[in-house]
Amino acid sequence: MELSLSEENAEPPMVQFFHACDPERWQTFAAALTLFAARCERGEFRESGREELCRHVAEIHGLAPNESFSDALFALSGALGSDSPEDKAELLGKVPAFLARLALSLPALFPLGLPMLVQEKSVSVHLTRKQCAALLAAAFFGILPDTEVQTCARKRKMGPGGQRLDLPGFDLVYLLGCESEKAQCLICYFRQVASATDAFMDEVVSFSRRVAEPLASSFWQSLDKPLSTASVVDGCIEASSGNLQADFANEYLGGGALLGGNVQEEIRFIVCPECTVGMLFCECMLDHEAIFIVGSLQYSRYAGYGGSFRFDGVHRDEGGAADSLNRRGPHIVAFDALCFPSNQYSEEQILRELTKAYVACLGDIEESSGPRCEGFATGNWGCGVFGGDPQLKSLIQWLAVSAVDRRLVYFPFGDARVDDLPGVIQLIQDSGMRCRDLFEVLLGNSKRNVFARVVELVRARARRG
Repeated sequence: MELSLSEENAEPPMVQFFHACDPERWQTFAAALTLFAARCERGEFRESGREELCRHVAEIHGLAPNESFSDALFALSGALGSDSPEDKAELLGKVPAFLARLALSLPALFPLGLPMLVQEKSVSVHLTRKQCAALLAAAFFGILPDTEVQTCARKRKMGPGGQRLDLPGFDLVYLLGCESEKAQCLICYFRQVASATDAFMDEVVSFSRRVAEPLASSFWQSLDKPLSTASVVDGCIEASSGNLQADFANEYLGGGALLGGNVQEEIRFIVCPECTVGMLFCECMLDHEAIFIVGSLQYSRYAGYGGSFRFDGVHRDEGGAADSLNRRGPHIVAFDALCFPSNQYSEEQILRELTKAYVACLGDIEESSGPRCEGFATGNWGCGVFGGDPQLKSLIQWLAVSAVDRRLVYFPFGDARVDDLPGVIQLIQDSGMRCRDLFEVLLGNSKRNVFARVVELVRARARRG
């Protein structure tokens, strides 16, 4: 684990684990995990069955065993194929034993704890895939401090000087007990890392918070540079190779990934479970911050969206070549849009979204360790349950991308509200408008007329010569 700080001598608050903050309780957990791993390795649960294994996992959690917990944990065996002796040996022996041994390694992997990414600091934390898996294994067994079952409430932890830190929840109990499709994605990940090579597990996943100064109107009014190349393409953001990949985030990283949510961010996190680790130590984002995750791979295929989401089998992610920091995989940026904006067409709220998109487009603070992401792969940011207007948001993101000299790669995901976006982009490009000009036409719009008004203004400018 490596920590990079933007300020010298800055000491972040740390996530503490039981081996440091409550050694006696840790010894109890360690004894239970050691016994559990030994029983798995002896093949005892292949004979006594899934329910017996689940009962022991639940006991380590300190929970009463329940049928939904058992069903969710082992639905994967049916999804991956036949309930063969080989499947049973792996899912009832090798995989849970691996998870128990991995959870037991927390003291060696995190002797001093885990640094938190707190607000107002541009900071990176580097974890190996093994460390990510160990944290998820510990959550699987419920042996992380303060892992109560949470459906709505978020945990609060103390920062330096006694202030409270505003963090997402990081708990797998609800997911394992109530979200069978997500549970299958998680166990699919566990099954793959249980067979991974040491070299693979030594690869790095980085988590970075990037902070930018809020940008006033004067910045955009004086931005005399050309608009970048923009294209509208079919497909999905996670398949956009070589580009920054947008995560339409909640201000609390991961949103409902470990709860009941199944939209863009939650799906990305559960098919790429290494992303969820950031929920343990990334404080809520402010309006001028974004969080970058570099190196997290996809382990599950999926189908559907929202209520139709389902696990759809194993995904083998090649990830490309590693950079100089040993990170191999996409550059994902989490940036949250305004939620139910009171007047998203006002200058104040447009400036907020421009600042947020701008810091997202700046890229990972250690991007120079590998090839630069030339494009920004995004789409209808904040335009689902958050209530944003995709016509406005698409142009806001184009302006933000242009300010940092990347190209826009826009995925409309079948939303008819942006059917005219390719034509609007072409008209603006043909007109020779610059960044400051696009900012001007972003102001003064209203619901359902953004593209129509922009086209009218662009044509009027052309007539004036």
